[in-house]
Formats: sequence, structure tokens, C-alpha cells
Amino acid sequence: MPSDARASFSTSEIIRVLEVFGIGGLKSLAELPIGSRKAAKLVATCVNGTFLLKRRDLKSAGLDRIRYASDIHRHAMKHGVPCAPQMKTAEDDPLFIEGPYIYEVQGFVQGHRFTHRYDQAAAAGVALAQLHDALATVGGGEASPATSYCRNDSVPAALRKIESKSSGPAERAVCASLAARYERAASHQWPELAGVTHSDYHPGNVLLKGDKVVAIIDFDSARVAPIVSDLANAALQFGLPPAVGSHPSRWETRFNDHCLRALVRGYRSVRKPPKGTSASIAPLMIQAAIAEVVAPVARYGAFGHFEGHAMLEFLDRKTQRIEEAAAGIATLCG
Repeated sequence: MPSDARASFSTSEIIRVLEVFGIGGLKSLAELPIGSRKAAKLVATCVNGTFLLKRRDLKSAGLDRIRYASDIHRHAMKHGVPCAPQMKTAEDDPLFIEGPYIYEVQGFVQGHRFTHRYDQAAAAGVALAQLHDALATVGGGEASPATSYCRNDSVPAALRKIESKSSGPAERAVCASLAARYERAASHQWPELAGVTHSDYHPGNVLLKGDKVVAIIDFDSARVAPIVSDLANAALQFGLPPAVGSHPSRWETRFNDHCLRALVRGYRSVRKPPKGTSASIAPLMIQAAIAEVVAPVARYGAFGHFEGHAMLEFLDRKTQRIEEAAAGIATLCG
């Protein structure tokens, strides 16, 4: 099981990082308990503004991976995509390495999360299209590996691992059902046009003010992948209804038709997707949903604070609903 302990900064680290990035006049500090527990995050309010401090373990996160994400963030911002401003050291570097850690500092963007409004979903679709337009101009350099949730062999492997540890026939049946559904979804064709994608575009990474996107954040998963995979994952995430109840067994399997449609139409208002995109959305949503859950369940036996089997049962019901509604989703996305 993953530890509940969240990584945090020491006082000396805070002073050192603010000094290196040329930020003085500290007024207050606040923990930011979101995202990965392994990445320490802190909001520092200073005389000249408010900043987000982020620390990761260099060995496990990987310098090349972090620098690639930072470069994509900077490229998007340079081309007019709303992003958190990156602070730099005296050496003009947005990354600072000391000991076993790598640090980043960004301007803290004030915004609110998605509240399941049609106009917000449309704005999120517009912003994703603008991001894809900007990232289409990424030049040479070392590209991130072109792996994604699409036809990814690690997903069936994770399900086999979970099934091998299952304690009864019900758990094994859910794993078999999900494996078969993932394979059916992966057999569908989709536009293979690849490019740099955000690859983690969900409501937690899109900050809003009213119906305006003020920042796309967290480029840590950016990679080369089929561009439509970003749109399909966004459709899945922004099309989820609000969670009702504290246990997955009580969650609804429906999706928010209005927000799903709004997101895709917002995207289409800026960027015309390739032929075949609409029909590919539902199969890609299924693959994205399964891939997101089974990896942590295979590794930890849980998905966040939720017991693994309960999440898999909900996932089975959810993806069955998407599979049955595939034709309707294609119509909504047309």
C-alpha cells in the first residue's frame, strides 16, 4: 500500500530555493496537498507575489523527463497558451538541482476548479485545441517516449497481475471483463496522427475564472502520442458527473452529455480533428479509464484511498456503460 505520508519542505530548503530563484520578502507559507504525495508542494506568499514551490526526487523522477516537461511548458506559454509563469535561477534555468532533489518555482495562478458547467467545458476544449496548435510547432530535441494508454501492453499485464492475486471468482471475473473490454476498444481504429500531447488533461489541471481558462498546469506527463488520445481523455474526464457518496459502489456510471459535447465542440471551434475522430472517442475513453485505474491497483492494491476491488467493479460498470453508448457518444462528438 502507498504511504499516506506527504513529502514536505524543510525550513532551510525553503530559504535556499527562494534565494536561488531570486525571490525575497517572504510573508507566509501554506502546504498544497494536491497531486502526487511524492512531490512536495508549497505556496509561498512574498512581497512581490505568490509562488508555487515544487520538489521531486531526482532519481525516481528523472532529469531528462522533468526537463522535457519544463521545455513543453515554456513552449506552450511562449505561444500564448495560458500557463503558470516559470521562475528562473540566475543562470536562466527553470530547474534547480541540489543533492538528491530537483526544484521548480512557478507563479501561483489564482483560479477555481471545474464545476460541471457547459460553458466551462467548452472553454476547456478551446484551450486544449490552442495547446495542440502551439505544441505542433515544437522543434527538434529529445522527444519523450511515444507511449500512451492506447493499445498499451502494460494494461493487460497489470490486469493479469491483479487477477493472479485475486482472492475469489468475483474479482477474477471483473479482471477478465475489463481485459476483454480493453482489447475490444483497442481493436478500433483511430486517427494515428501523433504530436506532443499534455497527456493528463483533466479538471484538476485546468484553472478557471468563470468561463475562462486562466492556466493549464502540470506538464509532467507531456509526451508524443496520438493527438486524439488527449481529446478523448479530456472528454472522459470532463464528462464525468460529480461523485455522489464516499464509496465507488455508490458512484453513477452515467456521463454528463452536455459537458462532453461542449468540450468537443469547443475543441472543434479552434482545431479541426482528423476524419474518424468522433467514432474513436468512446473506444479511447474506455482505454483511458481502464489504464488510469489498473496500474496503481496492480502496484498498491488500491487507487488512492479506495480499495482496489471496489474501484475495479466501478470501472467495469463505467466502461460497460461507455461501450454500450459508443454510437451516441460519436453522435455527440460529431
